[in-house]
Amino acid sequence: MNILFMDWGCFGKDGTIKAMEELGHTVYKFAHEDYKLRQSASFLDAFYEFVEKYHIDFCFSYNYFPVLAIGCHEKNLKYISFLYDSPYVMLYSFTLMYPTNYVFLFDQAEYLKLRQGGLTNIYYMVLPADTEQIEKLLKQPFDRERVTSDISFMGQLYNEEHNFLDRVTAAGDEYLNGYLRGIMESQKKISGYNFIEEMLTPDILKRMQDAYPFVPDQTSVESPTYTYAKYFVDRKITSEERIHILTEIGKRFPQQCKLFTWNQNTTIEGVKNMGIAEYFHEMPLVFRHSKINLNISLRSIYTGIPLRCMDIMANRGFLLSNYQSDLAEAFIPGEEYVYYEDTEDLMDKIDYYLTHEKERLEITENGYQKVVKLHNYKDCFTEIFRICEIQP
Repeated sequence: MNILFMDWGCFGKDGTIKAMEELGHTVYKFAHEDYKLRQSASFLDAFYEFVEKYHIDFCFSYNYFPVLAIGCHEKNLKYISFLYDSPYVMLYSFTLMYPTNYVFLFDQAEYLKLRQGGLTNIYYMVLPADTEQIEKLLKQPFDRERVTSDISFMGQLYNEEHNFLDRVTAAGDEYLNGYLRGIMESQKKISGYNFIEEMLTPDILKRMQDAYPFVPDQTSVESPTYTYAKYFVDRKITSEERIHILTEIGKRFPQQCKLFTWNQNTTIEGVKNMGIAEYFHEMPLVFRHSKINLNISLRSIYTGIPLRCMDIMANRGFLLSNYQSDLAEAFIPGEEYVYYEDTEDLMDKIDYYLTHEKERLEITENGYQKVVKLHNYKDCFTEIFRICEIQP
C-alpha cells in the first residue's frame, strides 16, 4: 500500500520508514508548514493534491495532528498516529472521535482514561527503538572524552525564568500558593500514581484562572484541570525533582555526572553541564559510554515508558529510572533495567552499580536484547498494521 508519512522533525523517522518498506509498503513523505495548526485550508489543499498524485491508501504520523485527521476523514483514509510526547494538548481535539483515526499511546494511564471516556479507536503500545544506529556511529570518529562518564542525565530541567506555575504564584494568592506547594511536596513522595488533577478542586482552579488565565482553543476539548495539572504543576514538580536529584549526585559523586541539557548556563555543583547532545548522532554515544544512564520521568507521564528509556536500552546503555508501572510490566526490574524508589535509594544504587560492573553489564545486555527481540520497529508496525487491518 501507499503510505503518506507526515514529515516533520520527529524522532524515529528513518527506522519507521525502513520497517514500513520491509513490510511491503511504499512510503511518501509529506511536509507542510501548517501541520501544527488545528485548521488550515492551505494544508488541506496540499494534502488532497498529494493524496491524489500518489494514490495514498492511508496516513501515518508521530504525534497526532488534528488538521491531518480532518483531511483523512474527508477522504475516508485511515489515519494512524503514534504519540511519544506527554503532555500533548492537541490530542484533546474534537477530531479524535473520527472513525478514520487509529491512535496509539505509550502511556497506559492516558489510554485507559480515553477508553473509559468512550473512545474505541485508542490503543496502547510500547514505543519502538532503533538498535542498529549505534553500531554505525561507533565506526565513525567521535569525541570519546565528551560522551564518556560514570553517570549521565540527558533532559530538560524546565528551570527557565517565569515558567507557567511561577506566573501563577507571582500573583500573590497566599492560600493558593500554600495549597499548591503542599500537593507538590506530597506528590514528590509518591511514584506510580499521580493525583494532581484530583487535587485541583473547583475553588483552586478558579484561583489559578484568576492568577493566570487559560483560554482553550475553540476546537479543543481539553479541560482547564488537564492543562493546569500537566503544563503547570507537573512540569514544576519535574523541574524541582531533577534539580534536587542532580544536586545530591553532585554532592555524593562529585564530577562523576554529566548533564546534557538545553540550558547551557545552568550550574549544579559537582555536575558537569555539557550542553546539548544532538539526538541522532551524539546522544546514542552518550548512552553507550555512560556507566549509568538516569531517567527522571516527566511527572505528566503517569505510567508510560518514556522514549528516553527505550533509547538508552536500544543503544546498549544501563538504565536507572524512577518507577513507571508500564516499564516494570514490559521489562524485568533488576534483570533488564533498575528502578529507584526515592533519592536515597537512587544514591545507593548508583554506588552499587558503579562498583559492580559484572552485574551492570549483564543487566545492560538483557535490556538491549529485550528491545531487539520485542520492541524493534518492524515487529511494532507489524502489530499496528494488524490492529488497523492494513495489508501490504
